[in-house]
Amino acid sequence: MPSITHFEIYKPAEPCSYTGEKLREIMEKIIAETLSPDGKDLSLKGYCIGQNGMTIICRDERVAKVRRLNLGGNRVGDMGVKLLAESELFSKVSWLELGGNDIGPEGIRSLVGSTTLKKVKSLNLYRNYIKDEGAIILANENQLEKVEDLDLAQNEIGDDGILALSQSKKFPELVSVALDNNFSSVEGKEEAKFGSNFKKLQSLNL
Repeated sequence: MPSITHFEIYKPAEPCSYTGEKLREIMEKIIAETLSPDGKDLSLKGYCIGQNGMTIICRDERVAKVRRLNLGGNRVGDMGVKLLAESELFSKVSWLELGGNDIGPEGIRSLVGSTTLKKVKSLNLYRNYIKDEGAIILANENQLEKVEDLDLAQNEIGDDGILALSQSKKFPELVSVALDNNFSSVEGKEEAKFGSNFKKLQSLNL
């Protein structure tokens, strides 16, 4: 009898490919299982809900009290982030985890221009595909002015992106930034340390 691998045992639910009524049924079950009793914490890490799942979540009234939203590892992509950014149900969210979601520059543009995610203080975007273009959009267009902690590790960001972020005036409350495991040079990192946005930080990880 072949052995069961660790992956098979812990394989997450994968509604990514579902649509219609099947998708609705699965997403309603997932939300019921992962939403905290007080409705303030929704942890969907690793469920692979995808863009399709986001269309359901962003219309489910049960999430209207959520303050901590973990969407890590869900492959929601740029369109999924756009749905999130436009959903008024998430207006109370202050802690947002979006790591490992195939998010690129356009997703970042939707996110930072959101009028409903204004309370977000902690924003985790590690392991996406933001690149220089997305980092520059973040630096120049961010309207989420309450952000204190920002994680941009593993995003293929080079010198141009890191320098733009270091000089940004769009993060008045910023305290901590993680930019490790990106594509910037030693020289770029050294220059970024002296940017007006980074000099004030309590924690800077380049």
